[in-house]
Amino acid sequence: MIGGGLSLAVALLVLALGPNLGVSFNFFAILVVVVNGAHFAASTLRLYTRPDPIRQWPFLTIGSPLIAIGVGSAAIMMPEPAGLLLFALYQLWVPYHYSGQAYGLSAMYAYRHGCALSVEQRRLLRWTCFVPFLWGLLQPQGGVGLLARFAAVPALPALDLVRGAASGTLAIVSFVAPVVVFARLSRRDGLPLPWISLLLPISNAVWWIFLTPLDAFLWATVFHGAQYLAIVLVFHVKDRLRQPANQHGATYHALSFYVACAALGYALFHLWPHAYGLAGFNLEKSMLLVTAVVNVHHFIVDAYIWRLRRDPNYRTVVETPAGAPSESLDLSARPV
Repeated sequence: MIGGGLSLAVALLVLALGPNLGVSFNFFAILVVVVNGAHFAASTLRLYTRPDPIRQWPFLTIGSPLIAIGVGSAAIMMPEPAGLLLFALYQLWVPYHYSGQAYGLSAMYAYRHGCALSVEQRRLLRWTCFVPFLWGLLQPQGGVGLLARFAAVPALPALDLVRGAASGTLAIVSFVAPVVVFARLSRRDGLPLPWISLLLPISNAVWWIFLTPLDAFLWATVFHGAQYLAIVLVFHVKDRLRQPANQHGATYHALSFYVACAALGYALFHLWPHAYGLAGFNLEKSMLLVTAVVNVHHFIVDAYIWRLRRDPNYRTVVETPAGAPSESLDLSARPV
């Protein structure tokens, strides 16, 4: 689930059977609530369930939610292009966020496997994971394409030719680069990376490049959300079990955290936009822009809660499985 291997099997089924795989619309609606919505809420709950979050991040915990509500409300109430600009920002940031998650997890599992990545090696792994983001910038249906169409930028055949060639090249690089980097680090640099560190960037590339935009919307978001939920539950449960006053087991902490995530996700993506609809605003526009502003806030929160330096997250990362060569970890080279 975390590596994305299950998503590759589903991607093959999508190509063979179509994007909905023969399941009903209600099934997708349930997935949105139990996976997608819960995963966005998980970052917020992770923020507020950490020790003394308001003292550590006063603006992030108090100011950023108020700003998010204000920006989302303004975009819904104001005439265009306010809503379009917010939605374009969301569209631009999504592939960056996905690539960042692939890199963070790849580096984390490398460390858990006993591979101390140098600054140069981390940079190489990062660029490998971010190729799908560069590919996304060139796509007409992406955020840049939305802004270009709104600004009525004329189509230039020569420019489209260059864009298409660059896009095709990056699509190939997205799948080849992880294999090349994995082989280089394993053989030339002597770092026995775990296979999950290779699977993560490849599965992310499949989500963005191998699937059509509709397929990616339906399934990539589900597997990205499931991946995120799985890893945040691991960190949350380990934090709780380490507390001296803890009186519950791992199952209790996992279920209580997930139920809270699902409830908050339902409130964010269903109750919040419907409140604008009851106030007389366009419900469809409200749902789109609430989705955009929740995503952007989620991206910002993630940039803080997953940092490792001087952070309790680091303890969970370096708790390697039995037999892993954890003594080779270079603490001075840990990722942020």
